[in-house]
Amino acid sequence: MRANQKRLIISVIILILALLPLLIPRGGAEGETFLSKIAANIKLGLDIKGGALLEYQMVTQAPKEELNSLADRVVEVLRRRLDSAGFTEATVEKVTAKIEYGQNIPPIRVRVEIPGITDIEKAERLIGSTGKLYFADVLAIETGEATPQIPSDLLFEVSKRKLQGAEPYWLKDIHFGKLENGVRNQTWYLISPRVLVGTQYIELNGSSVNEAQPGVNPKPRPGQGKFMVTLRFNSEGANTFYKITAEKANYPSGDIKNRLAIVLDDRVIIAPGVDEPISGGSAIITGLQTIDEAKEVAILVGSGNLPVELAPFNKQILSPTLGKDIIMGALWAGIAGVIIVMIYMVIFYGVMGLVADVALIYNSILLFGMLSASGAILTLPGIAGIILTIGTTVDGNVLIYERIKEELRLGKTPENAIDSAFSKVFWTIFDANLTTIIAGLVLLYFGTGTVKGFAVTLILGVLGAMFTNLVVSRTMLTGMSKGIKPSRYVKEARARGGEVR
Repeated sequence: MRANQKRLIISVIILILALLPLLIPRGGAEGETFLSKIAANIKLGLDIKGGALLEYQMVTQAPKEELNSLADRVVEVLRRRLDSAGFTEATVEKVTAKIEYGQNIPPIRVRVEIPGITDIEKAERLIGSTGKLYFADVLAIETGEATPQIPSDLLFEVSKRKLQGAEPYWLKDIHFGKLENGVRNQTWYLISPRVLVGTQYIELNGSSVNEAQPGVNPKPRPGQGKFMVTLRFNSEGANTFYKITAEKANYPSGDIKNRLAIVLDDRVIIAPGVDEPISGGSAIITGLQTIDEAKEVAILVGSGNLPVELAPFNKQILSPTLGKDIIMGALWAGIAGVIIVMIYMVIFYGVMGLVADVALIYNSILLFGMLSASGAILTLPGIAGIILTIGTTVDGNVLIYERIKEELRLGKTPENAIDSAFSKVFWTIFDANLTTIIAGLVLLYFGTGTVKGFAVTLILGVLGAMFTNLVVSRTMLTGMSKGIKPSRYVKEARARGGEVR
């Protein structure tokens, strides 16, 4: 009984953890009734709730025959950005149109549909930013509202760099205009996009970055942001980065030549001094104020640079692609199916069927709680995945109950029959669910859009079904073992002409 008490405590804790994301109101949770507020904590897809439509045209002088390949690269980069930001159900596609006389319609544009989004400006920043990361020399640092003048002692250096294709220009600090410790940031950096190493000008940009991950800076400097982004370069980028940092480390701390600027788009993220050569192919961007800012930088850098600049072409709010009647019909069909299954289990399995029904409700709460906590977007294919996991939950219970019935026919007590049945059926349930999870992981890795939505609900549902079958159902069956009548199943076996030993 002590083991069953532990299983009961674990089951209750898991249930509470699943309920919390559903019951605690979110910032965007809206609704008048209690159920509507719970439902508002689950992100709904474009087909159910609607969302935002954003279309962009490519600003480029490339010939028409290259526009198709450029658009394909833009779609790939935006797809990675949206997936990393959690918009896995978003649709990104290339749209072609014939230009008629007198119409200003681009021949190829990129369309993005994001379900259930409320912060369109954030999505526009994420999509429209070029994400162009590069490392640069710092020639001067000034403060002021307007763009500073180039110091007279740097005019010769500027001219020399201009001849080498590394013409310096002024860029603002990433926090320009923000209050920091009561002082408004008005920092300008005169940077050169290529770094002088010896007598050569070396270029290092985001194309050399293999991975970018947000994190917490364990040792921030006073007044510096507490968050950072860790970069990992490819082999060529790691070698170039080592050469640059080795050159910078030759200058004393405090010398402007000791600084290396990290630039994203048209802002300087940070321009730290280099104390020593950095090998190993890693770098850290510090000074970020919030975790959201760190995530956004990591997404933009890690997803790669957009090959062209994007200009807004069309922007609007979309209504649900499925009609309300279709959605309600699908929901009522799912509810009716669950009710029929629950009635069937009670009729054919009695007390054990009642346990299966409770387990089904438990797994449903678990699944929706995980959907809410993870921020996954629920679409109609996702609902199909949920209905499929209902069958998985019931299927596992049927296997368990049939094994318990066999043990009871052998003359075992209900308690012993339950223990024996679970020990014998464990690997059967584990293997069956594991193969389904593997299939879901393949869909999640290779799929996009709604395919990923189906994979997410399938994986979460199967994991929940496995836990419910092996832990929750066993806890309830052991607690209700006195209500199980072995004679019922012995009579069933005799009535069917089976052998009772």
